[in-house]
Amino acid sequence: MNLPLSSGFWGPLPSRAKLLFAGLLIGFPGSLLGAVFLQPWAEPKWMFLDALTAAELSGDCCHVYYGFISNLGIMLWSGTAAVCLIAALCLFKGKAPRQALRFTASACVLTGWLALDDAFLLHELVLPSLGLPQPVVLAATAALALLYGAMNWRLIFSQEWWVLGLGAFGLALSLGVDQVFHSLSPGLVYLEDSAKFFGIVCWAGFHLMTVYLLLVDLFQTKAEDADD
Repeated sequence: MNLPLSSGFWGPLPSRAKLLFAGLLIGFPGSLLGAVFLQPWAEPKWMFLDALTAAELSGDCCHVYYGFISNLGIMLWSGTAAVCLIAALCLFKGKAPRQALRFTASACVLTGWLALDDAFLLHELVLPSLGLPQPVVLAATAALALLYGAMNWRLIFSQEWWVLGLGAFGLALSLGVDQVFHSLSPGLVYLEDSAKFFGIVCWAGFHLMTVYLLLVDLFQTKAEDADD
């Protein structure tokens, strides 16, 4: 199995597919967020906040649209973690290079943690209530992310790393707004959670495409070995 360390995942794709993928990264979150802002039936703020917070603060419990954007983000986290786990198992079974296995396994662990944290408010409520301060939890998450980057930087930079960079920027901006302002004013909620959702989409897009490329390469290698 030859890892695609030079061309990036754009390499095997025709120009039309490249434009489609780039358009999805920008168009999907942009269109969805725009629809949430422009719809006339509900206050967008409650669609951005997680469902529990929206139900608690709105004074009007409950509506099915509470936490709409937040829940979609959790679904993207969870789906990406699941795909990375399945890919890691396939690569392990196929005796793929250690670099590919390390990437998919560490991406599964980090993304899975982020999904759990987002879904159950671990760093905001659960772990602080158990005596673990929020800054410590955030620092541990940052350390896990740095470890992931240190383990996989060669493979990441061989791909379209700017997609992951955009995702990391969106997530960092969201966290920064949350930590600096600690505000539930609509404008800051829109900024924080729009940046977060955009970051999740880019994070998921990068990992799903990279995993796809690694699996295709594995299957092609196995098919060539079978023909020989």
